[in-house]
Amino acid sequence: MKQQINEIKRMQQLAGLINENEMMDDEDEDFDLQAAFQASPMSHSYNEVLEIIESYEDESILNDFKAEFPEGEDISRKDYSDFAMSMIDDMSEVANIQANWISLTDPGIYDKAGLV
Repeated sequence: MKQQINEIKRMQQLAGLINENEMMDDEDEDFDLQAAFQASPMSHSYNEVLEIIESYEDESILNDFKAEFPEGEDISRKDYSDFAMSMIDDMSEVANIQANWISLTDPGIYDKAGLV
């Protein structure tokens, strides 16, 4: 079924009815951010994760981070995730939390995950 849809979209593109960006949008829907997060590095340096936390521009989150994590020690993916998840009110930010972690090794993650 998906192959048929892709073939139809390809024919529409060739006919000039849709553009390459619309083709790419459909491909992005298949991206599994959760799987990418699980496959990402098990840890990052304190300074790398600190950059993520500083990007939130929230002094209380920054202070909580500094209180919880010893400066200079690597931070595990699980500890980062637990900390970041404790800072949100609803699940709408989970994708951004995961993408922020992955972005430390894959700056293109936001595009791949459709978060831009």
